[in-house]
Amino acid sequence: MGTPVRSRSRNGQHPRVRLQEAGTRLFYNKGFHATSVRDITEACGLTPGALYNHFGSKEELLYSIIMDGHAALDRMLDAVRADAPAPERLHGLIEAFVLHHTRYRKEAVVGDEWRALDEEHRDEVRRLRLGIRARVSDVIREGAAAGAFELPKVPNGDPVRMAATAALDMSFRVAGWFSPDGPVSDTAFAAFYADLVLRSISKVR
Repeated sequence: MGTPVRSRSRNGQHPRVRLQEAGTRLFYNKGFHATSVRDITEACGLTPGALYNHFGSKEELLYSIIMDGHAALDRMLDAVRADAPAPERLHGLIEAFVLHHTRYRKEAVVGDEWRALDEEHRDEVRRLRLGIRARVSDVIREGAAAGAFELPKVPNGDPVRMAATAALDMSFRVAGWFSPDGPVSDTAFAAFYADLVLRSISKVR
C-alpha cells in the first residue's frame, strides 16, 4: 500500500497548518470566544466544514496550539545544562522562558486562553504549567540550600514556590508588550530578565 498523499493548499501548506496559523492569529487579535469557526476557515480560504476534517472542534484547535507552544518551550528549557550550579541553571531557565515568550508572543498570549479548554485538556495544560514551576522551584530550593540564594521568610507561606511563581509570571507578561522592532534584541532582553531574577534572590556576600 502506498503512502497517503496529503492534500495541500495553493501555497503548499497543509490545511491543518493553515488552520492552526489562522487560529493563532485570530485568537490573538480577537480572543478565543469572539472568534468563530467561520472566521478561521475564511481566513484560510476554506469552507466552514474544513476545520472538522483536521480538528474535532474549535476547542481542539486551541488545545493543539497550546500544546505545540508547550512542546517548543520544553525544548528550550531542556537545553539548559542540568548539571550546572543552581545560579547558572536558574539564569538559563528564566532566559529560555523569556526568550520563548518574546519569539512566540502570539502563541504565548493565546496560551493564556487555556481556561477555555474542556476539563480534560485544562487538566493536562495545568499539569504542564505546574511542571515548569516545579522545575524552577527545585533549582531555587537547591540554590537556597547551598547558600547561593536567600529568600525572605513568609509566615505560613512557601517562599521558594512564591519566588518561582513571581519569576515566571513576570517573565510570561513580556509576551504582551515586548516589541521585536524595539532597540533591545530578544536575546539581550531575555538575559536582562534572567539577571534581574537572579540578583533579586542571590545572597549578598
